[in-house]
Amino acid sequence: MEQENAPLVSICIPTYNGGAFIEETLQSALNQTYKNIEIVITDDKSSDNTLAICNAFAEKDSRIKVYENTANLGLVGNWCESVEKASSKWVKFLFQDDLLEHDCVEKMINAALSSNVNFVICNREYIFEEGFDPKIKKQYAEKLPKTELIFNDPIVYTPKETAKRISPYIFNNCIGEPPTFLFNKDYYSKEDYPDTYFQLIDYIFILNKILVHNFTFVNEKLVKFRVHNDSESMRNTSKIENDKKAFHKFIYIQFYEKLQICYEILHNPLFKNVKKHTSENHINSIKNWFVMVSYKRYGFKKVFAFYKASKLNDFIIDSYTSNYSYPKYKLLKVRMKNIRKKYNL
Repeated sequence: MEQENAPLVSICIPTYNGGAFIEETLQSALNQTYKNIEIVITDDKSSDNTLAICNAFAEKDSRIKVYENTANLGLVGNWCESVEKASSKWVKFLFQDDLLEHDCVEKMINAALSSNVNFVICNREYIFEEGFDPKIKKQYAEKLPKTELIFNDPIVYTPKETAKRISPYIFNNCIGEPPTFLFNKDYYSKEDYPDTYFQLIDYIFILNKILVHNFTFVNEKLVKFRVHNDSESMRNTSKIENDKKAFHKFIYIQFYEKLQICYEILHNPLFKNVKKHTSENHINSIKNWFVMVSYKRYGFKKVFAFYKASKLNDFIIDSYTSNYSYPKYKLLKVRMKNIRKKYNL
């Protein structure tokens, strides 16, 4: 592609207290072999030196545009704000502590244009902080599905083909985080981020696109996604067991969001093609499994009360999940062995 005729690509970087890594992140954006870019930074009222660093970079390079939000918009609100500020229809997310390979934008926009698609996903690798919990690091290596093994053909993936390939991995992020995504802003909406998700919101955002539209996959690790020790901070239940609000958020993130996916596979038209490749009995069994595991680990009374007060209480609480016993859990564990293997649970 002749770059003088190439479309503008907006690299959107929503920031909040990212001073520790933002310089390296910005440098990776500036070092792109694809030159027709703008770098859009929306700062969400940082209290550290993030804004000062970004403004210093902007003074040296006119491609950088820095905006400070008038109020704190929160994580997803700031993501949306950065897209709103983008001048181009082509948007490439880059989070404040992640890195792009020097040819990331070039390869992704070329893939979009040559394949005539509005969505492109690339492969990624993880950067783990020094001292990162080795057990959790092992989970990343062994538990998370390998995206390159799911989308391993250099083709345009239709929604039907995408649903077929991701159905066995639907309860894990088998696709990637927003920085692995290049998309056409004309096909974007704030509603792509449903407010019923927290931890899985980036995964749901991408599902909202590729379960409806064609996309192509670049099987190269063009993004480095940094994983922090505090990414798993909610796993330490000793800090939340006496804090009802924190405990509810923990259960929401660890279990309720996956229960929502169970519900949506069965009831949300967006997941209609996924539903064709899953058994309703399997989904209900998986729902029961998540519920029973949460009871076993964190106490039946407290967790049951949370589910009972939730919007999906009629779906979650039934004759099977309305009570708990250890023998019941053990029996379900045996019955679930093959299903858990099939869906990578």
